[in-house]
Amino acid sequence: MTKTKSKRRTITLSIIGGLFALILIVVAVFGIRAAVHKQTPDEPFGSYEFDRGNIPFDIDMFPYLVLDKNADQIKIMQIADPQIKFGSFTRDVKTMDLLDRAIKKEKPDICVVTGDLTLSVFTYDAFRYFCNFMEERQQYWTFVFGNHDSQFDCSKYTICKMLSEYKYCLFDVGPSDIHGKGNFLVNIFRGDKSEENLIYSLVCLDSGMYPDAENVPLTDWVYDWIRQDQMDWYSWAIDGLKSCNANVQSSMFFHIPIKQFADMYYLNELQKGNDVSQKVRDRLPDVEIEEVKGVVRESDKKESEFVYGDDGYTVGIFYQGNAEGVTDHPDVFEYIKNSDCTKALFCGHDHVNNLKGYFDGIYLGYGLCCGYHTYPFFENPKILTDKVLYNAKLWTDENGNQMEKGVTVINISLSSDSYGALNVSDRPNSYYK
Repeated sequence: MTKTKSKRRTITLSIIGGLFALILIVVAVFGIRAAVHKQTPDEPFGSYEFDRGNIPFDIDMFPYLVLDKNADQIKIMQIADPQIKFGSFTRDVKTMDLLDRAIKKEKPDICVVTGDLTLSVFTYDAFRYFCNFMEERQQYWTFVFGNHDSQFDCSKYTICKMLSEYKYCLFDVGPSDIHGKGNFLVNIFRGDKSEENLIYSLVCLDSGMYPDAENVPLTDWVYDWIRQDQMDWYSWAIDGLKSCNANVQSSMFFHIPIKQFADMYYLNELQKGNDVSQKVRDRLPDVEIEEVKGVVRESDKKESEFVYGDDGYTVGIFYQGNAEGVTDHPDVFEYIKNSDCTKALFCGHDHVNNLKGYFDGIYLGYGLCCGYHTYPFFENPKILTDKVLYNAKLWTDENGNQMEKGVTVINISLSSDSYGALNVSDRPNSYYK
């Protein structure tokens, strides 16, 4: 072998060795970071022990927001499914640009992220990215966990600790001894923080991720559910609110919708004279629906394998708790109805559904998906497959126009003659241009 060839071989081997070493370093750093961010205490963690409702209710247990003493409404911006991946130099820039323009124009009193803030192997950095974004704009916001937020390199423990560091994030980890993390209230006062000035409350719940049952594969698109101990906590919290203001109202926010969204869809189809199978008709509740609008464009569930408890509901509303053998599945809607306090429920999860309306007197609403780094890829239909989920031709609104990413704006009246009245509007990206 000549000296020249030997030298080239040495250089090549050095380059390969250097690249291999670099890959090992990156993998090691990522592994260490993931191990640190995945840490969770051996003991259950939270702000307090619920102790099956034996703890006294105290308004100081919860984060709060104080409005001007003359405020006649609460403006909430719902941020649904941003699913931030990396931050800069990706489609996340478009997501954050949309949110930036929306916040500047709407000037909401508070933003509520209804889960799936991230879907990333860099969860920790994605959360930091968003938290800093909101902090820089001095925008109050709160957050409920989705099914993806702690799926990869970050535990709920780490995320809860992080959120507590930010002044404008109104979040609390909640009780240590019930299911989920981030079961809490954001209480809203008018004028000053005092019991007599409690004017409204936002109920935030963790709707979980995926069932633990081994007989439920992830590919069946079966999702977790709100548990009985969470609804026991909810009843305790509502009773506590009423002890401060007997007429106080509230709205509830969590990620995965409940079955009543599908009930409302089918009842609306019947009202419009559309075909609904007899199997579904036999299972629909006898309730009134009003002011129903929006569309359901998610993949039809009849193409998936699961049938647990669906009663023939094949429309693409992927509500919580369709797992075989579920025994701890309270009727969340029934609790809401009986509370005589919570008048609206808002969720996310199903990106191409924006169905809204009154179901048995309670407002049910999907938030408009804002994340440009997740399906549906509105801007580039050429990369789509033939699956219904990725069929751009089906992503149209009620007027046949292609759906856009956007946010949902919720105005709640505080006037004495119309207290609690809702005005809910989807604001697509083009609205803020």
